[in-house]
Amino acid sequence: MRAEGAGRRLSVVVVDQVLSGASNILIALLSAHLLGTAAFGYFGMILVIYAAAQGVNRSLVGDPLMVHPDDARHRAGAPISAALIVGGAIGALVAAIGGVFWWLDVPMGVELVILGAGLPGLILHDLGRYLGFATQRPWRSLWLDLLWLVLILGVVGVLLVRDVESLPWFTLGWVGSGVAASLLVFAQHRPRLAGGRAWLRERWYYSWRFLLSFVALQGSTLGFSVVIAVVAGAKAMGAVRGVLLLLRPYMTFQTASVAAGVAEVANDPDSYRDGGHLRRTVIVSLAVAAVNAVILLVLPDALGRLVLSDTWDATEALLLPACVQILALGLIAGPRAHLIGSKAVSVTVPIDIASTVVTLVLGTIGVFIDGAYGAYWGVSSGSVLAALMWWSALSIRSRTPARHRVEPTP
Repeated sequence: MRAEGAGRRLSVVVVDQVLSGASNILIALLSAHLLGTAAFGYFGMILVIYAAAQGVNRSLVGDPLMVHPDDARHRAGAPISAALIVGGAIGALVAAIGGVFWWLDVPMGVELVILGAGLPGLILHDLGRYLGFATQRPWRSLWLDLLWLVLILGVVGVLLVRDVESLPWFTLGWVGSGVAASLLVFAQHRPRLAGGRAWLRERWYYSWRFLLSFVALQGSTLGFSVVIAVVAGAKAMGAVRGVLLLLRPYMTFQTASVAAGVAEVANDPDSYRDGGHLRRTVIVSLAVAAVNAVILLVLPDALGRLVLSDTWDATEALLLPACVQILALGLIAGPRAHLIGSKAVSVTVPIDIASTVVTLVLGTIGVFIDGAYGAYWGVSSGSVLAALMWWSALSIRSRTPARHRVEPTP
């Protein structure tokens, strides 16, 4: 019965993540339709800044909350307050930069002020999704994403009717609808807002490690992009970007499966011994990875060009190493969820950093050997080695007596 419930929850989490990913793609397409080329590029930067702020908050609040689900269940006001503190601090910085840009008449000034003012609400919305996962009520997360999607579609409809092609208005509509949707978090959890700073201090043992993993991953991604662009040129960079776009559905699913697995293990510590959640996560992740790989390998050229336009021809050559990569990621999802859910952050963070460094080094070597093709084989090889690291760590930890596996607390 417990396994059936876990399976249903995983299904809802997957639907929510797919909806969230599809919403992001839809917003990008709508902005491309409503805005000019330059404004579309600026809005893309707004989304990048938001994603960075979201990643910081997930590291400091969302991920520690996932491995301490009792906090979400019994004192939701503390992590919600913590998220508002983090969102407020980042928002104030973004708004201040926007104010300087506005004063200097530099593009994006107004939009950054709008984003900064709305960041606490946007961060709250994202945390609400994590609260749903942590409390094993992913339907709440799904309702949050559905509400934001409905509101933004309504706003875009108004802009289309009124023929408004303005980046500030589009940004205001996107931010405002997200903030409005975030109010549902208060109705879902009825929190008593207090103790945010104390909660951040209490969970600091976990949060700084999650933040370190996030910074390492983002830094390596940026560095790898620069290497490809400088060494192999813009065409190679476009080919890699095309592959990343095609892999996004699976990346969305992997995030969902890991989140669901972490929540299940954290809420049911006995599952570490019986391995039920581990087997389920591995089987489902590998099955979806295999299906995604087959679809990519048999994708007709006509459909590929419809999605990626002229970039398809360069991207098509990278699909085989890309399929190897997603199969390796499918192998990683299970042990990653299992180790994080069992609070083994002293194990998971070094693996994250080591695998990031290995992937970056192999990808960079590949760029010098054979451009984009060599780069992606390097990345895929790094993912395979990362899978070996995760399974080795899980094997070692499973043989360690329970009294020696307890993570120290501050």
